[in-house]
Amino acid sequence: REVAAVARDAGLTLHMDGARLMNAVVASGTSAADFAAPFDTCWLDLTKGLGCPVGAVLAGSRELIEEAWVWKTRIGGAMRQAGILAAAGLYALDNHVERLAEDHEKAHAFADALYGVEGIEIEPSHVETNIIYFEVTHPGLDANSFAERLEAAGLSLSDAGERRLRAVTHLDVSTEQVSQAAEIVKQTIRAS
Repeated sequence: REVAAVARDAGLTLHMDGARLMNAVVASGTSAADFAAPFDTCWLDLTKGLGCPVGAVLAGSRELIEEAWVWKTRIGGAMRQAGILAAAGLYALDNHVERLAEDHEKAHAFADALYGVEGIEIEPSHVETNIIYFEVTHPGLDANSFAERLEAAGLSLSDAGERRLRAVTHLDVSTEQVSQAAEIVKQTIRAS
């Protein structure tokens, strides 16, 4: 809110990239409306954790949305038979917001499973939603080379810095797969 106030005082228009807004809502108990209140526009991604195959929603004032609609059409953004996609988005909003808590639980389980593993540094209490970051501290390994070894073992994680890796749980990752992923990380670091 303080950053938004500074931006507002400077005459700036504010936009929230709400790609993971619903994860923040579920994890914090703060409403989406409260998170978005300081902003002129908010983008809500219906894919990612909400599990919709495609789609997003732009929220803002009626005037701004009408203008956005005009520009969307002008640059070729019209889509025929979009109703089926809208139906998937509505289903995601009706059925997948509260279940994001399951993704957060799986992320905590993954972090807990890696806590204390030699060559890995992770603080489970820092996991707030479905995103997990951990450091590779094994000598001679960096995040990229470790990610390559994990990929060869069947686990895809992103490097997020020189020694940092990123894992994300979501609708299509089961509790069993989280356990398997943690085991792959353990076996791979021990074999390094």
